[in-house]
Amino acid sequence: MRLLPLFGTCCAVLTPSLAYAVDYHPWSGGLISEGYKEKIEKDGSWRIVAEYSGVDAIDALDVALYRAADLARAEGKAYVQVLGGSASSRMRTATAIIFAKASDSPAAPSECHRSKRCYTADVATVLDILGGENGRAPGNARVTSYDQYGRPVKSSGFGTGAVAWTS
Repeated sequence: MRLLPLFGTCCAVLTPSLAYAVDYHPWSGGLISEGYKEKIEKDGSWRIVAEYSGVDAIDALDVALYRAADLARAEGKAYVQVLGGSASSRMRTATAIIFAKASDSPAAPSECHRSKRCYTADVATVLDILGGENGRAPGNARVTSYDQYGRPVKSSGFGTGAVAWTS
């Protein structure tokens, strides 16, 4: 019987810290699956979907943006063009979809046909900002500054690492 209160205390202490962490992993399939998945569209861009239970839609968006930068880095590119996307949360499930492609140039995307929120981001900056406080928690934005009251400010969501926007 002594173990039950100890177990309850451990769960209470750990639960708040776990609530803010998004686990970066590929989609495993199944009915209640979480993670990210991507496919290549006809125009050569990636369609990246991230879906998680019980998190903010921006957290799912950060995972999708991190994955786009991760794919661009794997191709040896210094920039990633975000060609549009969306994020939403309903029924305790956060979903984000973005379209992106790797680029050698910091120039803004020439075509912005999926959204008006198109931009080019520096891959290293996106990976740094969305890599978490220790760089090993992808999709979990780190504190980038503090406001006038000393509260932590995080950069995340659309625009992270932007070097050029489509006008």
